[in-house]
Amino acid sequence: MVLPSIKKSPVKKIIFSVIFLICLTIQVLPVIRSGINSGDGISFWGPNGHDGIWHLSLINHINNPLSIKIPIFSGVYLKNYHPFFDIIIAFLSKITYIPASFWLFQIFPLISASLFIYLSFLLGATLTGKFSGGLLLMVLNSINNSFGWIVSFFRSGSFEGESLFWAMQAPSNQLNPPFALSILLLTVLILILSKHPVILSKIHQTVIFLILILLPVIKIYSAIPAFCLCLIYCLKNRRYLLKLAVNILISILLFIRFNPSSHSLLVFKPFWFINSLIESPERLFIPRLASIRYGFESNGNQILPLLFIYLLGTLIFIVGNFAWRVLAVFDYLKNKSWLNLGIFLCSLLLILIPTLYIQAGTSWNTIQFLYYSLFFLNIPLTHFLIKNSKTWLIIIIAASLVPPLIGSLPQFLGNPAPAYIPAAELEALSFLASQKTGTVLTFPYDKFLRSKFSQTPLPLYAYETTAYVSAYSKHFTYLEDEMNLANSGYDWQTRRLNSLSFFKRQDVYRDRGFLVNNQIDYIYLVGGQRKFADLNIDNLYLTKIFDNQETLIYRVQR
Repeated sequence: MVLPSIKKSPVKKIIFSVIFLICLTIQVLPVIRSGINSGDGISFWGPNGHDGIWHLSLINHINNPLSIKIPIFSGVYLKNYHPFFDIIIAFLSKITYIPASFWLFQIFPLISASLFIYLSFLLGATLTGKFSGGLLLMVLNSINNSFGWIVSFFRSGSFEGESLFWAMQAPSNQLNPPFALSILLLTVLILILSKHPVILSKIHQTVIFLILILLPVIKIYSAIPAFCLCLIYCLKNRRYLLKLAVNILISILLFIRFNPSSHSLLVFKPFWFINSLIESPERLFIPRLASIRYGFESNGNQILPLLFIYLLGTLIFIVGNFAWRVLAVFDYLKNKSWLNLGIFLCSLLLILIPTLYIQAGTSWNTIQFLYYSLFFLNIPLTHFLIKNSKTWLIIIIAASLVPPLIGSLPQFLGNPAPAYIPAAELEALSFLASQKTGTVLTFPYDKFLRSKFSQTPLPLYAYETTAYVSAYSKHFTYLEDEMNLANSGYDWQTRRLNSLSFFKRQDVYRDRGFLVNNQIDYIYLVGGQRKFADLNIDNLYLTKIFDNQETLIYRVQR
């Protein structure tokens, strides 16, 4: 199929440029302001105060990409995690001498979003044969949202609610950098396969080989739709089946290298997301429906009514999350191409997994499988709307994408930020970064501490359990970011208890043994944690090396 050209028409160039810039702005706005030192400190908007900090911590501690020690759990190697994105940023930071923070929050989002938006245009134009098809897929991949804003509007008059039905939507792509990189590569994969449905050149085969090798260690959730799509392609073109088998084998070996026990992270828990969607006040919350379900469950003879409740909940879950994407089914009814078959089979599988499984540690993590089905179904939705000349429907859909932007984007535009590292604490972290490499003991995160702050921004130590000390001091910490440790299956609870026991200061000899046995080199206390600073310095062999009334740092003598 011939790709419609925008080079011959000045009007098309202008239209493309305007829409491209709008999509790019929406994609990078949630992340690009974070991580910048304003003089008052470093501010973070949205989940960047946790997720972005985790990536920065890992990036700053990668020296050997095949042997990575986890920075937030000293003395232990990284496991059950897909680190390739972090490896790339660490490498780029080293060769360019540009700080990893700038790569993470500013440069990478601009590059990945620009490429993703442009490739979305190429894919949409290729599949529909029309310039408008490229523009539409570009918009859907950048802006498409859930129906959560409708619920929020009728409940509170606001347009918020992007993840009210659980799943993150397109405007938040760049908030999850490995996800952003994975959908970029998936777009390249689909573009190659769609443009070459029968024969692949050696170059294209090599590109596909690399994509399939890397996706499992960039974002494991993305590997399932990628291999599923390629399998359907190879069943149609059997000459590539052996190469796919070899590709899968190599991918598995590389994945196991970083994820030796990842199978144990999935827990069979059918309808957990559907039940929590109905029961949680933070989600859709239909207490009447939840009460009916409880009643049927307590009566073992009510199987059919209970099944109806689950099917109704699943329907609400799908329609709420997928919104206009449910119209993509009409494209499948009319277009039975191998690509459409592949997209729908992949999407069904990606819906089924979180319907049946949750993740040990952080139950909601498996919702990330659904992110890829949301991305996939934008493609047949575009094809259906363009090929069937549904101009009136395109206008309605486009108009419906504006309110959720009004509801969600202001949280990334406002001041002050939700979280920050104060300038005084940055001074302490910079000082610590200048010291000899070692292990830092921090006070365990207290989830009740944030209630003591009456206004934002919250200092990161009160905001959430994060990896900010290891990220900005570039030292390993004994225990930080309990959330990510739980996701990867580490026994963080024992270390938390040991840390709390140390700060109770009940037995100085046991406490000295704790410091020595765990090879603690520094003790870091900030804000209200300084009340634990009356340690027995002489018997614990501590030396105060930094104190600016906000942060206190001790060195542990050997």
